[in-house]
Amino acid sequence: MNNLRKKEKGISLILLILIIVMLFAGCIYIASMSAQKANAEKINYETYYNDEYEDTENEALRYYYNQLEEPAKIMYTTILENEDALKSGIKEIKFPTSVGDSVKNLGGDENSNYFQSAWDALTLDNLNLFYVDTNNLSISTKTTTLLSYKSYEYTLGPQTGKKYYNSSFNTEEDINEAFTKIDEVVNEILSKAKGTRYQKILYVHDWLVDNVEYDNDNTANNDNIYGTFINRKVVCEGYAEALKYLLDKLNIPCVLVYGNGYDEHGNIEAHAWNYVKMENGKWYAIDATWDDPLIIGGNSNTISNSSYKYNYFLKGANTFNKNHQNDGDVSGTGQNFIYPELSKDDYKIN
Repeated sequence: MNNLRKKEKGISLILLILIIVMLFAGCIYIASMSAQKANAEKINYETYYNDEYEDTENEALRYYYNQLEEPAKIMYTTILENEDALKSGIKEIKFPTSVGDSVKNLGGDENSNYFQSAWDALTLDNLNLFYVDTNNLSISTKTTTLLSYKSYEYTLGPQTGKKYYNSSFNTEEDINEAFTKIDEVVNEILSKAKGTRYQKILYVHDWLVDNVEYDNDNTANNDNIYGTFINRKVVCEGYAEALKYLLDKLNIPCVLVYGNGYDEHGNIEAHAWNYVKMENGKWYAIDATWDDPLIIGGNSNTISNSSYKYNYFLKGANTFNKNHQNDGDVSGTGQNFIYPELSKDDYKIN
């Protein structure tokens, strides 16, 4: 009888060991499969960008993307690949499992704020998401634990009971119509932007200054390209985003810059402008908002004349930084982006 009990205990111990081994092997298999899938997805998002920009040397098209860590890069690219989901207003965007794996590899957890960095970079590099209200976005994280192995799944969706859209748009048809209207205006502008890089930039700058009005009335879309090209009434972001949008189309390196502007009385205001790269390889600043003849040093109530039209056109740091200070943390919650280094001197035509 004692031998039988010992035998039963031995069998139970063996079964327990087998179960542990199987569970351990299962974890290894899951981790291995996850790693393989993550590697495939990594290749996918890298291939996406190689395919997207293989024919251009314009580093400004993904200037902020290139500063992201891998989890944010995958999120950024996944959103771009699923723009139709955003246009629908309601469809969720599920991020690949490689996001969670790369978060863990970097020592992060489910609370890591890679999405904000991804979104900040995305909206700095790409101006096509003008119809999205960030207050209507929601990022959720699902954590799964198996023994000591954790996996994270991230999903982007609309806030409960809302759509992705800002107040100006109600349907996907509205958004497609908005793009059609924008394209008509942009194509007309681009058709007249001829000559050297300097001449093209000058034409685009002058079109904005001559055709757009600074908005003191909090008009809808006053901070995006729709407000600039269609409503023709925007704040500084609208001027700056439109300038980048046009120069992107012309394949001229241009980035958005956020920070503070100081008016003639020393008052500080949140502001946006651009840095543009010229053929000499140096970056110069353009503030189309403050070059508007109705705006001097950020004071939109001061009426001026055209002599002020180029005070902030292709300026170097010695001139521009006297009343502009950039800030790379554009949302206050994401990462601190690094801007291109400005030329010390203003641009001079050879």
